[in-house]
Amino acid sequence: MTNTISPLSSPPLPAGTGVSTGAAPPPMRAAAAPAEDSAVAQSEAVTLSAEAQTTTRLLTAAREAEGVDQANVERIRNALQGGTYNVSPEDLAQAIAAVLKESA
Repeated sequence: MTNTISPLSSPPLPAGTGVSTGAAPPPMRAAAAPAEDSAVAQSEAVTLSAEAQTTTRLLTAAREAEGVDQANVERIRNALQGGTYNVSPEDLAQAIAAVLKESA
């Protein structure tokens, strides 16, 4: 999964730049190296790892799930806050595998 970020437009001029005639203000120039001035447009790409993609799929599946049992959610939330919630690694692995099979 790759996201590309487009370059931003020029920032607006701060108030009080001395332009009061209604004419377009002169363009702002940042102090940059000459090589940077000649760059037309830049973009950056972000690539997510396989683990991040899996996490994104799991979060999406959780958000789109129907039939949330609020009583069970409260029971688990209270157990977590009280430090009494325990899940076996085997149960956790089975639950993750089931979600992954459903989202595939």
